[in-house]
Amino acid sequence: MIKKRVSVVEDYYNISYAGSPDYCSAVEKLAYTKVQADKNHNAYVSQIIVKDLKDGSELSVTAGGANENNPRFSPDGRKLLFLSDVSGKPQIYIHNFESGITKCATTMRYGVKNPLWSPKGDKILFLSSCTPGEDPDKLQVPMTASEQQALERQRAMQPVIIEDYGYKSEDAMGFAKPETTHLWVIGEEENKAIRLSDGDRDHVMPIWSPDGEYIVFSSNRLRPKEESIGMDLFSVPASGGEIKRLTESVWIAYYPAPFVPRFTPDGKYIIIGALAPSLEGGMPLTHLYRLPSEGGDPVCLFPENAPCHEATCFLYNSENPAGRYESAQVSANGKYLYFISGWHGAANIYRANIEGEPEIIQYTHGEHSYRCLGEIQDGRMAVLKGDFLQTPQIYLLDVNTGSEEQITDTNPWFKDVSLSRPEELWIDTHDGDSRVQGWVIPPQNKEEGKKYPAVLYIHGGPTPFYGYALNYEHQAIAGAGMAVIFCNFRGSSGYGLRHQSMQKAFDGTAMYDNLQFLDETIRRFDWIDAERLGVTGGSFGGYMTNWIAGHTRRFKAAVTQRSISNQMISYASSDMAGSSKGYACFEDFMVDQIKKSPVAYADKIDIPFLILHSLGDMRVPVEHAHQLFVAVKDTHPDLPVRMVLFPDSNHSLLTEGPIDLRIIHYNEMIDWFKKYL
Repeated sequence: MIKKRVSVVEDYYNISYAGSPDYCSAVEKLAYTKVQADKNHNAYVSQIIVKDLKDGSELSVTAGGANENNPRFSPDGRKLLFLSDVSGKPQIYIHNFESGITKCATTMRYGVKNPLWSPKGDKILFLSSCTPGEDPDKLQVPMTASEQQALERQRAMQPVIIEDYGYKSEDAMGFAKPETTHLWVIGEEENKAIRLSDGDRDHVMPIWSPDGEYIVFSSNRLRPKEESIGMDLFSVPASGGEIKRLTESVWIAYYPAPFVPRFTPDGKYIIIGALAPSLEGGMPLTHLYRLPSEGGDPVCLFPENAPCHEATCFLYNSENPAGRYESAQVSANGKYLYFISGWHGAANIYRANIEGEPEIIQYTHGEHSYRCLGEIQDGRMAVLKGDFLQTPQIYLLDVNTGSEEQITDTNPWFKDVSLSRPEELWIDTHDGDSRVQGWVIPPQNKEEGKKYPAVLYIHGGPTPFYGYALNYEHQAIAGAGMAVIFCNFRGSSGYGLRHQSMQKAFDGTAMYDNLQFLDETIRRFDWIDAERLGVTGGSFGGYMTNWIAGHTRRFKAAVTQRSISNQMISYASSDMAGSSKGYACFEDFMVDQIKKSPVAYADKIDIPFLILHSLGDMRVPVEHAHQLFVAVKDTHPDLPVRMVLFPDSNHSLLTEGPIDLRIIHYNEMIDWFKKYL
């Protein structure tokens, strides 16, 4: 039997991703975004593909930009709008299929996001940013390159003045910018857009009413800035006018996972996702509610006996930079809402009753992960679905029969690579309070009778979960001759409220879950060499790596990524600032935070230790890496300790950063484990 080649991290240059699917039944066509790394740009580039589902032919629609995305058919299917960065900032372009002409529809100073056709196809709703007091006419004149440079120089020379608590941005990159996001509408044949919102707050997740007369959106415009995730629902006439508040008693789900509201076809109701506080602590749950379109008291659609515990999905290991993720759609008859929820490692589709007795059923089953649900047309919707051995691909799902037709296969070369299928395990926790699900990826081209080293890879969050989705980084580790062990310890979502407890993520329970799962994998798989174990993780996974390295003697080497080492740094310097509430005095708070900080146990870290961190990380500032490196090196002068800091990158380096830095990051980790395991 001929062995296939193994995975290497340089394969990231070849992986193509499909996303942002838009199906139009009127013309039987599907538009989507195709994304791939480009060595010349050192970044991902994207293009728009339109596939004719009748004859299978494909058309590339472009305005000439390197990044073109967010395709949307007009209601009659004769035109396609999309975003292109051909002029620098992303602007709306419209392609006419009959004439073949593509024209630019906007020239917004700060670019455009999330364009949507009106139900009649005569107007386009979109988001664009501005600073308070800027001239609306000037906002529709794009900045030249020299103006952009001048603005950046001006801001670099100005002092940063802070007077409120929420002064960090939530993009893990820096201070909050003066621009905020606002709603705009432009006629398809007009040259000038009108702004529908005002103020110094963001306005997000806009949708048209079915009659096209008004727009519904989410904002925290009437809440204190401290309630940064406290979004309400509002409406505004499409021609401009008074903004009306529709909700006050619930928080619309936007961060960290947006749930875009949905109208019923008759316009009678709006289905919203709202944050329901967790009694166990931790991230609030997203539950479904039915709201009268004119506002009023929302009615909960999420019964206690639902087969999932929230209407969102925090899948950790799904790689897809290809754009929009809409997670819910209403059926054409207005009876049901289809939505994605994460449960027991899978991201499946569920169906909720909109009227009558609240009921939720699981609509799809299997070991896979859905990532996007397109609008339902003639009983079909375009969906994104992937699994352990394939990036998310586009399928057409028949909602009446449940049958699916695969439309894309962006990585046919995967068949020539020896991808390893993970093997599933469940364990009962020692405290008897829960069960932990996880997987083991065998080394690629594993040989019988040979023992292999293994790496315990701990996910970040801690709220996200590992699931049935491809993580090519894991496959590259397996390609280097090592097993990968990963599990959903306490703190992970998708297993119920008690399992999701934030307290148990930090009180030692999560650490024991990981170690117990590791013990069970060693017991079950005799090809794992128990004397050659490594541990790694990023963000919360990095924190747990640091903690484990200072509290156990199980591992031969560790790699910590964008990790928390000192809780007091996070308290003051992270974009997710902490709180001293609940302590008798501030000194007690500080002492407790240091006790909970891995750097306090640096003298106990006695294994080869690699620290990987981004210089521009504001979620976990780079000072964490500096303190940990100095502490470990100071207390162990002869120990192999290495710190690699990455420029021009933030907390999201491994999903959004420069491709060459990602490759270096992966290779640093793999080479470290190859050397010391």
